[in-house]
Amino acid sequence: MLAFCAAFGWAIFRGRFLIGGDVFFYTYPLRTVAWRMIRHGELPLWTPLVLSGFPLLAMVQLGLAYPLTWLHLFLPDHWAEEIYVLAPFLLAPAFTYAYARELGRSRLASLLAGLAYGYSGLTTNALGMNAIPTNAMMWLPLLLIALERARTRRLLPTLLGATIAYTLPVLTGHAQSFLLVGLVAGAYALCLALVPTADEIEQARASTATNKRTHSWLKRSRWRPLFVAACAGVLSFGVAAFQLLETLRAARRSIRHSITYDFFSQGSFTPSAAILSFIAPLYHYIDVTTYVAPLACALALYAVLWAMRRRETSDPRICFWLAVAVGALLFMLGEHTPLYHFAYYIPIINLFRIPSRHAFEWTFALSLLAAYGWDALRATYAARQRIETEASDRRRSFVVAALLALTALVGALWFLSVNRVSIFGLLPVTQHGRAYGAWKFIFTAGVLLVVWRTQHFGVALWRKQVLVCALLLGCMCEPLILISQWWPGTAKPAARFTTPGRATRYLQQFAPEQHRVYVHANLGVDENAVAPRFDVLDGTALYGLHNVGGYESLMLERYSRALGDVDYDAVRPRAGHAPPRELFAPESHVLDLLNTSFVVAFSDLDAPPVELLTKREQFGFAQSDLALELQPGTSTEINGADNTGDTLAVVTSLANSVALAQGTPVARLRLHTADGRIIERTLRAGLDTSEWAHERADVRAVVKHALAPIFDTQAGDATDSFRAQRYWARLSLDARTSVSKIEITNTTQAAALAIWKATLYDSTDKRSTPLTNNAARPSLDPARWPKVAEFDGVIVLRNTRACPRAWLVAEAEAVDGEEALRRIRGASTHEFDPRRTALIEARADELPQLPGGAVAPASDARIINYAANKLMIETSAPTPTVLIVSEIFYPGWEAKVDGRATQILLTDYLLRGVALPAGTHIVEMRYAAPAARHGALISALTLLLLCALAIYAWLTAKT
Repeated sequence: MLAFCAAFGWAIFRGRFLIGGDVFFYTYPLRTVAWRMIRHGELPLWTPLVLSGFPLLAMVQLGLAYPLTWLHLFLPDHWAEEIYVLAPFLLAPAFTYAYARELGRSRLASLLAGLAYGYSGLTTNALGMNAIPTNAMMWLPLLLIALERARTRRLLPTLLGATIAYTLPVLTGHAQSFLLVGLVAGAYALCLALVPTADEIEQARASTATNKRTHSWLKRSRWRPLFVAACAGVLSFGVAAFQLLETLRAARRSIRHSITYDFFSQGSFTPSAAILSFIAPLYHYIDVTTYVAPLACALALYAVLWAMRRRETSDPRICFWLAVAVGALLFMLGEHTPLYHFAYYIPIINLFRIPSRHAFEWTFALSLLAAYGWDALRATYAARQRIETEASDRRRSFVVAALLALTALVGALWFLSVNRVSIFGLLPVTQHGRAYGAWKFIFTAGVLLVVWRTQHFGVALWRKQVLVCALLLGCMCEPLILISQWWPGTAKPAARFTTPGRATRYLQQFAPEQHRVYVHANLGVDENAVAPRFDVLDGTALYGLHNVGGYESLMLERYSRALGDVDYDAVRPRAGHAPPRELFAPESHVLDLLNTSFVVAFSDLDAPPVELLTKREQFGFAQSDLALELQPGTSTEINGADNTGDTLAVVTSLANSVALAQGTPVARLRLHTADGRIIERTLRAGLDTSEWAHERADVRAVVKHALAPIFDTQAGDATDSFRAQRYWARLSLDARTSVSKIEITNTTQAAALAIWKATLYDSTDKRSTPLTNNAARPSLDPARWPKVAEFDGVIVLRNTRACPRAWLVAEAEAVDGEEALRRIRGASTHEFDPRRTALIEARADELPQLPGGAVAPASDARIINYAANKLMIETSAPTPTVLIVSEIFYPGWEAKVDGRATQILLTDYLLRGVALPAGTHIVEMRYAAPAARHGALISALTLLLLCALAIYAWLTAKT
């Protein structure tokens, strides 16, 4: 609890909620929507609020059956989400502590294991902020406890315990994480089956002495852990079947039904990056780091060496966890080892990307080895202490206390240096990995020295108190630094969770079941703004808008292709695909068919969608680079797109600049404002930018200017003999200004200037707007896309061609899926009018008999009841027609016409169609969720079986 308060008390006690990134834009909005449905007595089967409709239960990562999400029933939604995000930082250390104690480790050793794992490179970075993987992974220690007890305790209680411990990660819905938990537990159970217990070893020795051979490996008790692990896995999947089967149905139709090797290996550490990520995780990371507390790593190494010297008496689990750590390290290297190429051909395994996430096994294994190392170190000095207890410890105590205080001071100064607190200019600011590594080395040396010297104490109470302090310092100092740098960007006041964007408030005046919107932006937009301009991704769901966009890793493949082969944010192109540019073109009918009445986008819709930002302090930069190079005397322009801000931040570097003295002007920036003014600013050598190879030995010896604030570093050559650096400068514009373009001129005589990134920052809304020079899309037709509202650079466009949510046609044509896609995207040689013709994917002889041509003037279709899981439409036409409903075609939707079941036709590539005879009809559509229904039956039977086993275990225990 002390460690938790130190890490997050700064936010909790100030009323800030650490909900950001994926949690803010994805899980929090949709969990809130789902639990609202449950509170109103409606099953969360389908949602029309994102992606033009999607099976809500298939969004398995929402974890609606996971107990920690049930808090949405009783607490304000942002409080419930905060508990979900932070729970692993309390529970993972506690569970790891309990498991280490189960193995016979001492209290301090177990505490070391808990803190080293709970505050490691797995949790302190972006993956910890995501919270879904960490909620799944934190249950592994409890599962291992159940497997340990399976050998020596009653079978049924341990089976039930293991089932509960594995069901919980499965219910979180993060398949990659619960699969890793299951694989580690299965390997551990196999290890227990092959390794004899202490009693079995004694029996074997006794039988050897009496010349009686026994085969202990044939005993049932040896294989009980493996039996328990296998049965627990089956039962856990049975409990979660209601959501797993629904998810599998969606996955088969999604953009993730298979992935390429490049996508599979995306997020691998290079060997050098893995080492640097351990040394300086603040500067070298993916969504995890390889960081484990150096104290824990040193003790893990000691445990391995100690076990090698005592092979006959050492715990075989040391070898197991060493093998896990080595295997995890190889997997984290991904494509940089041959091993990962073989993994790509393993079914199920090959569906998950980002090999660096094997930091889970890496950090857990090292933490447990550290616990063994702690106890081994204590055992080494135990005999020596008995001899020395009568000697005076006063001098030794003073020395150790001084060392501890000095180490704590170094840790405090390290923390302040990284957080740019210079203490009246006396403390140098840490801006790069080398300085960070130097602080870390000094601090780690102090901690190790304190632990080593304290082992000589004869007074047990003194020794324990000092070791607790050293342990807390060694395990928590660096995590506190990392959390202080990465997590503040997620902190929000409670009001942010109930404040809709201004564009959202404008759109709420229109009936959502008649007007869809398409929010054309993704992560990083207005997340921390006090008065956000708009809500992006799934954030619109909180306020009832029906969004064509959204955020879902299992986005339907057809839907992605229709929008231009977009990725799971419905905006960016998928890997290997060009950016979609025809979606807003006159020939495209995709948005028309989806009832897209409004598009919300940046005022310059030619600009690319905002991508996930690279954060430096409060400034957000685009991950892609401008990469503009200015030779002496040349100029370039950056499109400002009339974006608003009061500070311009630029990332630059110089080349051939060693002769430039400190403070020499190197570039002139002319910012052209929307109201015709020009603001001039200057970049100076050594203050705003510097030589890219400044730290190379031959350059450092002669360069005449200092290091400017460093933005990032990378290898300067193939051998990484020096670090290449990029620098950033923050230029105040004095007031909130709308910038149309920025003209940059290199004013030097010989140095080249590279412009890497630029962003406008608005301190009022705490909003960063990256500036780019990407190729423009075709100009929008103002007659089709009139602007109806604008909010500080965000515009709302109305689509004058949008189709209604339901309409009738009197003409149908049989096509295959590819031809239907070409026609709705405007890429076919055949003309297509969606209000006149239905494109039905069927044989020509299966088409309904229709009169053809335009629908009769008296024909009408109107929605009379609209709910998430069902809708009713009243139609009237003097001739046979096809009712087209602008709702996503998906298996499980059933239709009735006047109470009689009828077929739903796959129409216009994405939509639902129903053939109707002449006359007036009531058409009812309902989502039956057959996969979820069948899964619910399996789940119910599994729960009944578990209840029966629990009752039987209780009754037999009494007798």
